[in-house]
Amino acid sequence: VTFPYGDLAATEELLTRYPGEVACLILEPATHTEPPPGYLAGLRELADRHGCVLVFDEMITGLRWSEAGAQGLYGVVPDLSTFGKALGNGFAVSALAGRRDLMERGGLRDTRERVFLLSTTHGAETHSLAAATAVLTTYVEEGVTDRLHALGERLAAGVRDAAASMGVGDHVLVRGRASNLVFATLDENRQPSQEYRTLFLRQLLVGGVLAPSFVVSSALDEADIDHTVDAVAQACAVYRKALDAADPTPWLAGRPVKPVFRPLA
Repeated sequence: VTFPYGDLAATEELLTRYPGEVACLILEPATHTEPPPGYLAGLRELADRHGCVLVFDEMITGLRWSEAGAQGLYGVVPDLSTFGKALGNGFAVSALAGRRDLMERGGLRDTRERVFLLSTTHGAETHSLAAATAVLTTYVEEGVTDRLHALGERLAAGVRDAAASMGVGDHVLVRGRASNLVFATLDENRQPSQEYRTLFLRQLLVGGVLAPSFVVSSALDEADIDHTVDAVAQACAVYRKALDAADPTPWLAGRPVKPVFRPLA
């Protein structure tokens, strides 16, 4: 069953409707919007009161919100957390972490039946674990997360200025935390548009920028950000022409892109 993000009352109603049946609450602690004040702490209290486990999916937030993830930034500790993606900096590794008493349920020092099993197919490939250890050390020693935020803030400000100067500031929008930016493309009626997104993506490619999102990497530098902003400005100039014509079709040169998460191919 699902529960709406940011709505504690709805979550409590759900837990009350299924007393003793909800094993856990699992969610991304933050996405392109910040959690409402007190929301994560409220989930923590609800989980404790109703006897279920609180699980944070920190695959994205784990190393982009802070070196200790969203839980470190917001000060709310879940019972279990999942990490991956940037954890190995290209090496295939993911991690489940959490309270010792829960983790021991899958270990060798518990007399009860194990609640989860680990495949040993790649159990001997410790290079990924070494990579993860090195990544975590590097993030702390070199301040990688702070750099991601600084680059993202520079990019967000540049994109907003470029869009505004081309008269499309209400149509090309930058959203999200500085370290994890996304963008929205709106049509002449200010509604989300895959056609205008396609136009924008194509024009960015013309400018030498591949940007399905504006999520920055520490491999980028200030010159890369400036290049991206220049490409955005050029793309916004074309975007303005399409808005004036109320038709982006002449600039698509193909089928519009489709959302990744959709029910039908």
